[in-house]
Amino acid sequence: MDDVPNHLSRVLVPVPVSRRREIIEALADRARPWVGRSGTVTVSQDDDNIVFALAPVVDTAAPVWVVATDWIDIQVGTENNSRWELTYSDEHVASVEDLVRGVIERGATEFRAFGRSRVRVATSQGDQWSRRGQKGVWGLIPAPGWQSWGTRHTYSPYALHGAS
Repeated sequence: MDDVPNHLSRVLVPVPVSRRREIIEALADRARPWVGRSGTVTVSQDDDNIVFALAPVVDTAAPVWVVATDWIDIQVGTENNSRWELTYSDEHVASVEDLVRGVIERGATEFRAFGRSRVRVATSQGDQWSRRGQKGVWGLIPAPGWQSWGTRHTYSPYALHGAS
């Protein structure tokens, strides 16, 4: 499955910057105890964009960025262009939290090959999230079986490094 799970709607509703900040701050407050000393959680603002960043202490766990713009944009892993775009519906906001917690508790898998990438995360609610991205023309050229011969990186859960 690619993109967001099918049971989540994709209706874009404009959200004021103050509400975006509130959502991201609440996510950060919940994530800090999950991460413990195995990573750092920060929130910053760049113009109207509110950014949640989860950085692991050791590089075997996946970094996570959640950027609140018109959409909630989530990226898991490094050097990839696989990301999810969610709305500010209650379902999506809960799914962002579930996805972040899934990376912390279960880790993630990232595949890379010639201008394309895929990230997979199993959440704590049992959803399987998978997102393919592409970069430049190499990502447009068919590459059958690229996930089997490309680079696969399995990120460990933060729990292996002292998360509570």
